[in-house]
Amino acid sequence: MRLEAWLPMYREICREFGYDEDEDARSAELLASLLSSRAVPSMKELAAACPGRVTVCGDGPLLAEEISAGPPSGYVVAADGATEALMDAGIVPDAIVTDLDGDVGVQVRAGGKGSLVFVHAHGDNIDVVRSVVPRFKGRIVGTCQGPPSGGLLNLGGFTDGDRAACIFSGLGAKEIALVGFDFERPSEKASRSPEVKRRKLAWAKRILESLRDDGVRIEGL
Repeated sequence: MRLEAWLPMYREICREFGYDEDEDARSAELLASLLSSRAVPSMKELAAACPGRVTVCGDGPLLAEEISAGPPSGYVVAADGATEALMDAGIVPDAIVTDLDGDVGVQVRAGGKGSLVFVHAHGDNIDVVRSVVPRFKGRIVGTCQGPPSGGLLNLGGFTDGDRAACIFSGLGAKEIALVGFDFERPSEKASRSPEVKRRKLAWAKRILESLRDDGVRIEGL
């Protein structure tokens, strides 16, 4: 997603959910500083390695069942908590897109096994960015909510799932298959309100529909 298309959505999201753009910027600045000494792949390198088709696995309540019925093939991207279900099934995702509110231990392990990790900074995860990012020893890329700087990327997206689709479509993928996405029934998590999550998933669907309107083939939407 082009930045000029994403930023108005981002500011609308901030108004709806009461997010602080200054805190988002603080988290982004911290992430950029933590990655400043790392060999972070460039946008050009990422685009050159991006396949034409990717499968994005979301952390929906039926993900494990879907994986069991038909394991994803090709280039597999895990959206945060989906990493655990994939690893449990013996599948090391090719990439992970995470804001670090899932099982970061399994994400660190996957990174050590070769997963390319896109870590996202926002105002609510400053402490976990500080504590967890240094634990990733493999390939890592930083992303942010607002205007990017310091080597971070912003290709659009709100939740980890739709952000994964935005990232890979922005890198050149023309076909994105969705597995484990449920826009009506969020996975239960003690730390979050189901109603807030449903509102977030409504935004995720809207963002994915905008990618489809821009010509990206989205399967499973």
